Amino acid sequence: MKQTEAFHLVKKGIAESAFELRSLSLPELKPNQVLIDVEAFGLNYADVMARLGLYREAPPMPCVIGYEVVGVVTEVGEDGNKELIGKRVVGFCRFGGYSKQVITENYAVSIIDEMDAGVALSLATQFVTAYYMVNRSANVQQENMF
Repeated sequence: MKQTEAFHLVKKGIAESAFELRSLSLPELKPNQVLIDVEAFGLNYADVMARLGLYREAPPMPCVIGYEVVGVVTEVGEDGNKELIGKRVVGFCRFGGYSKQVITENYAVSIIDEMDAGVALSLATQFVTAYYMVNRSANVQQENMF
């Protein structure tokens, strides 16, 4: 098992006291997974709500939250896309993002090359949520002016 470090959510409250940097054991990669060395992670509404104890989807504490990361793919599972190794990507991880390394599914990453990490992260969960709300949930349409 590979060892890394992650910010664990250990209690509700303000960020300064709610997190602890701890060791984390990563499982072996499954066939279609990738391992990412994390450069940056996103901070979203769901993360804040989890820290406040108000996000029912959050794993039980202590846990590592975080939905998306930017980093470099360093390993792939046996059926993974070997061309991703060494590529800088944005990846969805549905928890686990507040870590130095994260495992996610092969299909949940997109190569971003030199794109700014903040831009890439904002295009992940935040953009996808906004897109869903406008196009699916609220079904906002352009008004026909004629």
